[in-house]
Amino acid sequence: MSIHLLRGKISNLRKKRESASFFFTDSDKTTMGVIAVAAAAIGAGSQAIAVASATTSVEEEADYLEFELDGCDIRGWVWRSPFGEGDEVEAAVEKQGGHFIAYAITRPSDRTIALYPHCSRGKLAHVKNAAKWWFLGVSILLLVGLIMMFLFAIPHGKEVFLGFLKNIFLWCSLVLYAFFGLMTISMVKKWMPFVRLSEKCFAGLGWENPSNIDLVASTKKVRTDSDPGELGMMYFRY
Repeated sequence: MSIHLLRGKISNLRKKRESASFFFTDSDKTTMGVIAVAAAAIGAGSQAIAVASATTSVEEEADYLEFELDGCDIRGWVWRSPFGEGDEVEAAVEKQGGHFIAYAITRPSDRTIALYPHCSRGKLAHVKNAAKWWFLGVSILLLVGLIMMFLFAIPHGKEVFLGFLKNIFLWCSLVLYAFFGLMTISMVKKWMPFVRLSEKCFAGLGWENPSNIDLVASTKKVRTDSDPGELGMMYFRY
Protein backbone atom coordinates (compact mmCIF):
# COMPACT_ATOMS: atom_id res chain seq x y z
CA MET A 1 0.00 0.00 0.00
CA SER A 2 1.35 3.42 -0.99
CA ILE A 3 0.19 6.25 1.27
CA HIS A 4 0.16 9.81 -0.09
CA LEU A 5 -0.40 13.10 1.74
CA LEU A 6 -2.98 15.54 0.39
CA ARG A 7 -3.70 19.01 1.78
CA GLY A 8 -6.48 21.49 1.19
CA LYS A 9 -9.98 22.63 2.10
CA ILE A 10 -12.83 20.14 2.35
CA SER A 11 -15.53 20.77 -0.24
CA ASN A 12 -18.72 18.96 -1.30
CA LEU A 13 -18.68 16.98 1.96
CA ARG A 14 -21.14 14.11 2.28
CA LYS A 15 -21.27 12.05 5.48
CA LYS A 16 -23.27 8.93 6.30
CA ARG A 17 -23.43 7.03 9.58
CA GLU A 18 -23.54 3.36 8.63
CA SER A 19 -22.73 -0.13 9.90
CA ALA A 20 -19.96 -2.23 8.40
CA SER A 21 -17.66 -5.10 9.33
CA PHE A 22 -14.16 -3.79 10.00
CA PHE A 23 -12.58 -6.43 12.17
CA PHE A 24 -14.36 -9.18 14.06
CA THR A 25 -15.75 -12.46 12.76
CA ASP A 26 -17.98 -15.00 14.50
CA SER A 27 -14.95 -17.11 15.43
CA ASP A 28 -13.56 -14.20 17.47
CA LYS A 29 -16.58 -13.85 19.74
CA THR A 30 -15.63 -16.36 22.45
CA THR A 31 -12.16 -14.89 22.88
CA MET A 32 -13.49 -11.34 22.86
CA GLY A 33 -16.11 -12.26 25.48
CA VAL A 34 -13.42 -13.49 27.88
CA ILE A 35 -11.36 -10.34 27.23
CA ALA A 36 -14.41 -8.20 28.03
CA VAL A 37 -14.99 -10.00 31.34
CA ALA A 38 -11.32 -9.61 32.26
CA ALA A 39 -11.35 -5.91 31.35
CA ALA A 40 -14.42 -5.32 33.49
CA ALA A 41 -12.86 -7.22 36.40
CA ILE A 42 -9.82 -4.92 36.50
CA GLY A 43 -11.88 -1.76 36.17
CA ALA A 44 -11.16 -1.00 32.49
CA GLY A 45 -14.76 0.00 31.90
CA SER A 46 -14.47 1.68 28.50
CA GLN A 47 -12.38 -1.17 27.09
CA ALA A 48 -14.85 -3.73 28.44
CA ILE A 49 -17.80 -1.91 26.87
CA ALA A 50 -16.07 -1.62 23.50
CA VAL A 51 -15.00 -5.25 23.46
CA ALA A 52 -18.32 -6.57 24.73
CA SER A 53 -20.24 -4.68 22.07
CA ALA A 54 -18.05 -6.27 19.42
CA THR A 55 -19.02 -9.76 20.61
CA THR A 56 -22.68 -9.19 19.85
CA SER A 57 -22.27 -8.20 16.22
CA VAL A 58 -19.60 -8.35 13.58
CA GLU A 59 -20.73 -4.94 12.32
CA GLU A 60 -19.87 -1.60 13.90
CA GLU A 61 -21.06 1.93 13.28
CA ALA A 62 -18.75 4.46 11.64
CA ASP A 63 -18.87 7.52 9.40
CA TYR A 64 -18.43 7.07 5.67
CA LEU A 65 -17.10 10.27 4.11
CA GLU A 66 -17.06 11.54 0.54
CA PHE A 67 -15.53 14.92 -0.23
CA GLU A 68 -13.15 16.80 -2.50
CA LEU A 69 -9.72 17.98 -1.49
CA ASP A 70 -7.60 20.08 -3.79
CA GLY A 71 -9.63 18.81 -6.75
CA CYS A 72 -9.28 15.13 -5.72
CA ASP A 73 -12.20 12.81 -5.03
CA ILE A 74 -11.73 11.41 -1.47
CA ARG A 75 -13.66 8.61 0.21
CA GLY A 76 -13.14 6.71 3.45
CA TRP A 77 -14.32 5.35 6.79
CA VAL A 78 -13.56 6.92 10.19
CA TRP A 79 -15.04 6.21 13.63
CA ARG A 80 -16.73 9.62 13.64
CA SER A 81 -15.89 12.71 11.67
CA PRO A 82 -15.52 16.06 13.45
CA PHE A 83 -14.82 17.85 10.15
CA GLY A 84 -17.00 20.31 8.27
CA GLU A 85 -17.23 22.03 4.92
CA GLY A 86 -14.30 24.37 4.36
CA ASP A 87 -12.01 22.85 7.01
CA GLU A 88 -8.30 22.95 6.23
CA VAL A 89 -7.12 19.36 6.55
CA GLU A 90 -4.39 16.90 5.68
CA ALA A 91 -5.29 13.37 4.56
CA ALA A 92 -3.25 10.18 4.37
CA VAL A 93 -4.70 8.51 1.28
CA GLU A 94 -4.22 5.66 -1.15
CA LYS A 95 -4.96 5.92 -4.88
CA GLN A 96 -7.70 3.52 -5.98
CA GLY A 97 -9.00 3.78 -9.50
CA GLY A 98 -10.30 7.28 -10.14
CA HIS A 99 -10.46 8.31 -6.51
CA PHE A 100 -8.50 8.24 -3.24
CA ILE A 101 -9.23 6.22 -0.11
CA ALA A 102 -8.58 8.20 3.08
CA TYR A 103 -7.33 6.30 6.12
CA ALA A 104 -6.46 9.29 8.31
CA ILE A 105 -7.64 12.91 8.22
CA THR A 106 -6.14 15.62 10.40
CA ARG A 107 -7.10 19.21 11.13
CA PRO A 108 -3.82 20.87 12.15
CA SER A 109 -5.52 23.97 13.55
CA ASP A 110 -6.70 22.06 16.65
CA ARG A 111 -4.56 18.92 16.28
CA THR A 112 -7.55 16.67 15.65
CA ILE A 113 -7.26 13.40 13.75
CA ALA A 114 -9.88 10.86 12.66
CA LEU A 115 -8.73 7.45 11.44
CA TYR A 116 -10.00 4.24 9.93
CA PRO A 117 -11.75 2.22 12.69
CA HIS A 118 -9.45 0.43 15.17
CA CYS A 119 -6.41 2.46 14.11
CA SER A 120 -4.80 4.40 16.97
CA ARG A 121 -1.33 3.07 17.85
CA GLY A 122 1.99 2.14 16.29
CA LYS A 123 3.46 -1.32 16.83
CA LEU A 124 5.64 -0.54 19.85
CA ALA A 125 2.88 1.44 21.57
CA HIS A 126 0.40 -1.34 20.81
CA VAL A 127 2.60 -4.06 22.31
CA LYS A 128 3.46 -1.98 25.39
CA ASN A 129 -0.21 -1.22 26.03
CA ALA A 130 -1.17 -4.90 25.71
CA ALA A 131 1.66 -6.00 28.00
CA LYS A 132 0.70 -3.37 30.60
CA TRP A 133 -2.93 -4.50 30.77
CA TRP A 134 -1.93 -8.17 30.79
CA PHE A 135 0.39 -7.68 33.77
CA LEU A 136 -1.86 -5.28 35.70
CA GLY A 137 -4.99 -7.29 35.04
CA VAL A 138 -3.62 -10.62 36.21
CA SER A 139 -1.81 -9.01 39.16
CA ILE A 140 -4.98 -7.33 40.43
CA LEU A 141 -6.93 -10.55 39.99
CA LEU A 142 -4.31 -12.45 41.99
CA LEU A 143 -4.21 -9.78 44.69
CA VAL A 144 -7.97 -10.06 45.17
CA GLY A 145 -7.61 -13.85 45.34
CA LEU A 146 -4.78 -13.55 47.86
CA ILE A 147 -6.85 -11.30 50.13
CA MET A 148 -9.80 -13.70 50.00
CA MET A 149 -7.45 -16.62 50.66
CA PHE A 150 -5.99 -14.82 53.68
CA LEU A 151 -9.41 -14.06 55.16
CA PHE A 152 -10.47 -17.67 54.71
CA ALA A 153 -7.29 -19.39 55.93
CA ILE A 154 -5.96 -17.19 58.75
CA PRO A 155 -8.61 -18.25 61.34
CA HIS A 156 -7.32 -21.80 60.88
CA GLY A 157 -3.73 -20.81 61.60
CA LYS A 158 -0.74 -19.36 59.83
CA GLU A 159 0.40 -22.80 58.65
CA VAL A 160 -2.81 -23.28 56.67
CA PHE A 161 -2.31 -19.94 54.94
CA LEU A 162 1.36 -20.67 54.13
CA GLY A 163 0.46 -24.10 52.82
CA PHE A 164 -2.23 -22.55 50.67
CA LEU A 165 0.34 -20.12 49.26
CA LYS A 166 2.87 -22.82 48.51
CA ASN A 167 0.58 -25.49 47.11
CA ILE A 168 -2.20 -23.53 45.38
CA PHE A 169 -1.48 -19.83 44.93
CA LEU A 170 1.85 -20.29 43.13
CA TRP A 171 0.39 -22.65 40.57
CA CYS A 172 -2.70 -20.50 40.10
CA SER A 173 -0.45 -17.51 39.44
CA LEU A 174 1.53 -19.35 36.80
CA VAL A 175 -1.61 -20.66 35.10
CA LEU A 176 -3.35 -17.27 35.05
CA TYR A 177 -0.30 -15.38 33.75
CA ALA A 178 0.18 -18.02 31.04
CA PHE A 179 -3.51 -18.21 30.10
CA PHE A 180 -4.07 -14.47 29.81
CA GLY A 181 -0.61 -14.07 28.26
CA LEU A 182 -1.60 -16.37 25.40
CA MET A 183 -4.89 -14.52 24.99
CA THR A 184 -3.05 -11.20 24.95
CA ILE A 185 -0.65 -12.44 22.26
CA SER A 186 -3.62 -13.63 20.21
CA MET A 187 -5.35 -10.25 20.41
CA VAL A 188 -2.11 -8.37 19.69
CA LYS A 189 -1.83 -10.35 16.46
CA LYS A 190 -5.50 -9.74 15.62
CA TRP A 191 -4.94 -5.98 15.77
CA MET A 192 -1.72 -6.01 13.75
CA PRO A 193 -3.30 -5.14 10.35
CA PHE A 194 -4.67 -1.95 11.93
CA VAL A 195 -1.38 -1.27 13.70
CA ARG A 196 0.52 -1.51 10.42
CA LEU A 197 -2.03 0.75 8.72
CA SER A 198 -1.72 3.24 11.59
CA GLU A 199 2.07 3.35 11.20
CA LYS A 200 1.77 3.93 7.45
CA CYS A 201 -0.64 6.80 8.07
CA PHE A 202 1.60 8.33 10.75
CA ALA A 203 4.60 8.08 8.41
CA GLY A 204 2.56 9.51 5.51
CA LEU A 205 1.60 12.48 7.68
CA GLY A 206 5.30 13.08 8.35
CA TRP A 207 5.21 12.22 12.06
CA GLU A 208 8.38 11.01 13.73
CA ASN A 209 8.75 7.56 15.29
CA PRO A 210 5.42 6.13 14.05
CA SER A 211 5.89 2.86 15.94
CA ASN A 212 5.80 4.62 19.31
CA ILE A 213 2.78 6.87 18.65
CA ASP A 214 -0.18 6.29 20.95
CA LEU A 215 -3.15 8.49 20.05
CA VAL A 216 -5.23 7.05 22.88
CA ALA A 217 -2.69 8.32 25.41
CA SER A 218 -2.26 11.72 23.74
CA THR A 219 -6.05 12.17 23.58
CA LYS A 220 -6.46 11.42 27.30
CA LYS A 221 -3.90 14.11 28.11
CA VAL A 222 -5.89 16.87 26.43
CA ARG A 223 -9.50 15.65 26.55
CA THR A 224 -12.24 17.58 28.35
CA ASP A 225 -15.68 16.58 29.54
CA SER A 226 -17.22 18.05 26.39
CA ASP A 227 -14.63 16.44 24.11
CA PRO A 228 -14.49 12.72 25.02
CA GLY A 229 -12.19 11.81 22.14
CA GLU A 230 -11.25 8.14 22.01
CA LEU A 231 -13.28 7.28 25.08
CA GLY A 232 -16.38 7.82 22.99
CA MET A 233 -14.79 6.07 19.99
CA MET A 234 -14.90 9.34 18.09
CA TYR A 235 -11.62 10.98 17.13
CA PHE A 236 -8.22 11.69 18.60
CA ARG A 237 -5.95 14.56 19.61
CA TYR A 238 -2.23 14.56 18.98
